[in-house]
Amino acid sequence: MKKKRRRSTRRIKKAVVLDSFSAAELQSWLDHGETWQWLVDRIYFDLEQQRVAHYDLLCNALREVPGIALDTNGWSRVTDWRWNLSPLSPAGSVKGIGGRFNIGVDLDRARNQAFASLYVADSVDTALSEYFGGPLATKSGRLTLGEFALRRASSFSTFLLRGTLEQVLDLRSDKALRAFAKIANQFDISPATKSVIRKAGLPPRSIIRSAHQLWTQLLDKPERWRLEPQAYGIPAACQIFGQFVRDAGFEGILYPSQQGRGNCLALYPENFRASNGHIEVMGPSPNGATHTILDKDHLM
Repeated sequence: MKKKRRRSTRRIKKAVVLDSFSAAELQSWLDHGETWQWLVDRIYFDLEQQRVAHYDLLCNALREVPGIALDTNGWSRVTDWRWNLSPLSPAGSVKGIGGRFNIGVDLDRARNQAFASLYVADSVDTALSEYFGGPLATKSGRLTLGEFALRRASSFSTFLLRGTLEQVLDLRSDKALRAFAKIANQFDISPATKSVIRKAGLPPRSIIRSAHQLWTQLLDKPERWRLEPQAYGIPAACQIFGQFVRDAGFEGILYPSQQGRGNCLALYPENFRASNGHIEVMGPSPNGATHTILDKDHLM
C-alpha cells in the first residue's frame, strides 16, 4: 500500500494585494490611453512654445533674485550601496524620469533636455526620508517602506558633507518667484486645444497665475508631481522650473523637504564652474573612491 502524503503544517502567509483592476477597466485604459496622451501632448506643447518664446525673460527674472550663501557642514547624501565609490556624482539623477528639479532621459516629450542634479539634505534623517518617502520601518498598509522599495538597511550608503555655497535660489517661501510668475501667468492654452478638451468632456486645465500657486506646485507631493512624467513622458512643472534655475546660473535650489521637517538642496554641478562653491565628503573615503568633491576644479 502507498503511504498517504502528510499535509504540510507550514503556514502560507497571506498575499499582500498591491493593486487590483478588472478586465473591463484594463480594456478602458487601452482604449482611452492614446486619446489621453494626445491631449496631454497638445497642452504641453502649447505651453512649451510660450516658454521658449519667453526663455530669456524668464531666466532674467530669476537672475534678478539675490542668491543666498549657504553653509553645508553636517548635510547628508544618501545613495544606493553600488554607488558608494562615487557619492557626489549626479549621474543617477538622469535615469528614469529624473528628480523633482531635473529632467530624466525617459521623458521622451522633452527630447535632448535631460540634465542632472545632485540632491542632498540638511540631516541624515531628512536625507533618508526623502530617499525612501519616510523612515524605512514606517508601515504603509502591511508593508514597510523598505519592503516597498525592496531595500534593506545595508542596501544604501550615507555620507556626511561639508562646504559652502555662494549662489543658491531660496524656495523656502514664494518670494523668489514673483517676477518669474508675473511673466508665466500670461501663458495660456490655445483656443483649439481648449475646444478639444471641452469636446472630450474633460475639466478645463488650470494655469498657474500667482507666485504662491507656482510655489505650491513646485513643492507638490512626490506621488502628484511624478504622475504626468510617469504616465505620459511629460516633464512636471518643478522639473521645467529646475531647468530655468540651472540656465540662470544658480548653484542650486534650497527647498523644504516634503517628507520631513528639514531642508533639501538640488545642486547643478556645471554651475560650480563660475563660483567658489565647494562641497566634499567628510572623513576618509574607501579606496578607489571618486566624485568625493564638487567645486570648479572637480566638476562631474
